[in-house]
Amino acid sequence: MIQSKVVPDNVDRMLLQVLDETLTAEPWRTTAPFVVINDVSGALSAWAREQKLQVRFVQDSAGLAADQASITGPVATAVSPDILDGVATVVYRLARPLEALEEVSWQIARWADKQVMFLAGQLQRHLNFSMNKVLEASFSHVSASRGYHKARALRAQEPKGLVGDAPPRIPRKNTVQIASHTLQLRAYGLTFGAARLDPGTRLLLESLMPYHAKYFGPDTVGVDLGCGNGTIATFLARCTAVGHLIATDDSASAVRSTAATLAANNVDGVHVMHQSGLVQLGNASVDVVVLNPPFHDGTELTSDIAHFLFAEASRALKPGGVLFTVFNRSRGYRAQLQHSVGPTRQIAGDRRFIVTQSQKV
Repeated sequence: MIQSKVVPDNVDRMLLQVLDETLTAEPWRTTAPFVVINDVSGALSAWAREQKLQVRFVQDSAGLAADQASITGPVATAVSPDILDGVATVVYRLARPLEALEEVSWQIARWADKQVMFLAGQLQRHLNFSMNKVLEASFSHVSASRGYHKARALRAQEPKGLVGDAPPRIPRKNTVQIASHTLQLRAYGLTFGAARLDPGTRLLLESLMPYHAKYFGPDTVGVDLGCGNGTIATFLARCTAVGHLIATDDSASAVRSTAATLAANNVDGVHVMHQSGLVQLGNASVDVVVLNPPFHDGTELTSDIAHFLFAEASRALKPGGVLFTVFNRSRGYRAQLQHSVGPTRQIAGDRRFIVTQSQKV
């Protein structure tokens, strides 16, 4: 039985049903290596342990890896040839970006066993035919499972004869202009927004120009919280005199993307970290935090992540330190910033976004 503290959601329930049908029809899969990628609740991981499968775990999220450590033990943060060597079954929670599916499906087709079955699950309302086309680029046979609990699995088999060390279009590449500065952006598949310049990030960075001398000096410890594709960290490193800059994200894909963007712009000296919030940083240890908080958790809209990051920024800021953040006008975060961090004022805005400065008291 699944551990009592693990609560499967509808996608988990569907995948467990499909897995039961699959392993009943093809019992040889129970003796071959098995991979669980980006388990959300821990239910799939707990089931794989209870079935005594030769299971390997991959988890992009530092927070979820910590939450599920009692089930999984140490996990890989990304798919690799070693993780997929000899693997016959892979179960995966479909993410929003098609780039993520493009990356992981190529990797599975390239490095797993030729009899591999790739099961990628999601609620039916989030499935679309573009996902099938992405899978068909790496697999010869793509189908959908029966629907259970308003969810389905896309099933990919018969890997095509792929060559190379990485998917041909991963990382994504882009060139952007911000306040007369040219930046090269890079993004791996699961990085939110890919290699595009988020319009809120553009407004935030352009709005910070008058504050460079005051808040980003040689003695400043600054943090790009939720670094994504590395736009903010790279801009601050190239365009300000900030003395010590940390770029950090819960997503291992984002951390890799930030590192690639920094390298593409010949920027070194930035400390790139994979962590949930700022858990590895001490209280009152930084001078300034810059944040464009996500408002999606997987496929769902949420304010929970932003509120968590505001609290983490507040904890890590020194008294008198500042948090610069940008958010969509519809999110209405100013009152929460005032409560979590301290006095908050708007420093810029347009019809879609608001940029605020909050000072830790």
